[in-house]
Amino acid sequence: MRAGVIPGMAAETLRLSTASIRSQPARSALAVVGVVIGIVTVVLVASVLVGLRNSVALLFRELGTENVFAFHRDGDPYSPLSDADADRRPLSPDFARQIERLGASVRDVGVQLIVPVVGSSQVLSARAGDRESDTILVEGVSPNFFDVTGTEFVVGRPFTPLESRVAAPVAVLGANVARALFGSNAAIGRPFLLAGERYYVVGELAPRQGTFFGENRGDNVVSLPLGTAQRRFPDAEQTVLYVRARPGRRDQARVETETIIRILRRLAAGTPNDFNLSTADQIIAQFDRIGVQILFVTLALAAVSLVVGGIGIANVMVMSVTERTREIGLRLAVGARRGDIRLQFLIEAAILSGVGGLLGVAIASALGALSAWVVPTFPAVPPAWAVGSGLVVSVGVGMLAGYLPARRAASMDPVEALRHE
Repeated sequence: MRAGVIPGMAAETLRLSTASIRSQPARSALAVVGVVIGIVTVVLVASVLVGLRNSVALLFRELGTENVFAFHRDGDPYSPLSDADADRRPLSPDFARQIERLGASVRDVGVQLIVPVVGSSQVLSARAGDRESDTILVEGVSPNFFDVTGTEFVVGRPFTPLESRVAAPVAVLGANVARALFGSNAAIGRPFLLAGERYYVVGELAPRQGTFFGENRGDNVVSLPLGTAQRRFPDAEQTVLYVRARPGRRDQARVETETIIRILRRLAAGTPNDFNLSTADQIIAQFDRIGVQILFVTLALAAVSLVVGGIGIANVMVMSVTERTREIGLRLAVGARRGDIRLQFLIEAAILSGVGGLLGVAIASALGALSAWVVPTFPAVPPAWAVGSGLVVSVGVGMLAGYLPARRAASMDPVEALRHE
């Protein structure tokens, strides 16, 4: 019989709790506003951080997980020059041959020469017939660059070493550039103008997977043979080296690359590096550390909202206990246990905060979906751990906020409670 009594009592307690909340809908709604705001903040920020992290991982893994990236600056090659990097000399494209020759763990080295798209007198643009694109990025790359970075071609081919040596007027186009200049027509063998000079398309790259930031930057690149870029744009000097390690020897390749570059740059022993080496895993790990810091700050801000929501729920429960003193006394007088009374008010608090948590998750998901409709690359689906954590925290806040009022209700003297007006 006991097995049937307990579920019945629990169901009755839940019914009474729900009826009490429904009797004061406006007050109950105001009580959970803080919880809703806190949960929305946590879930939305978690969605953004997860999306950013996945985008960063995708971007750098596309460039090769076995590669070591060497650059004279910290950060992205297309970012503005910082004061700390102003005095650093760019790496030389010639370093690639030395690293490949001397590095026992190095398989080969690709070279990427960044051409400034904004010159002293004009912005670089590409034109084919009456079509023009001024959102291009121009790079000079070594013949093996596409192989080192695992870049896929839709049609055509990469450059040959001969084309680089003789500075041939040929180019490989990113997907967006090819579409902007030639539409749906085939681009291979077609001419176009870049900075007033004619080039012929020998390859078209496959579209890269979009990132949280929008379209992939690689889709907007016009790639020229390294020799062509050096001759045509003598002011271009920002060089990124892509050092591809032999299988399973990336860490050794990184050490060898660092040693060789230090020797080539004539750095004395004990002098810090005036260049930066990184791998895809290091860059992703660095972003993860930044993401954790952002998440902690977000949690601190959300905690303020949750505390406000907890105070609101506690206030509602105190008022509910006060208004229902005679009811509590009557239930105690007819045999209700004090634990049942305490459980009833704890359930009321948990329902209030749980509803706030569900509303918070629903609003965050709706905002994410709306953002995804406006910006398709936005991560619309909140991560499961954020949803679960938000619901657990919201219910926990309600239980904590309702404990003292529930304890006060359970400790009432039945006789005194029945005398209450």
